[in-house]
Amino acid sequence: MWPVNIVAFAYAVMSRNSLQQGDVDGAHRLGRVAKLLSIVALVGGVLIIIASCVINLGVYK
Repeated sequence: MWPVNIVAFAYAVMSRNSLQQGDVDGAHRLGRVAKLLSIVALVGGVLIIIASCVINLGVYK
């Protein structure tokens, strides 16, 4: 799920930039979004891998 990871990375960079500029609340908000998107991408990637394994096992059985 690399498109979601790219968006999460962009939010993480924006969060870091906000923190460096002194906007702690904005950095916290952007960091939460980056964390959520990273978790979504990780879970989605694992589900895709599991689904492809199940499909491949079903085809070759």
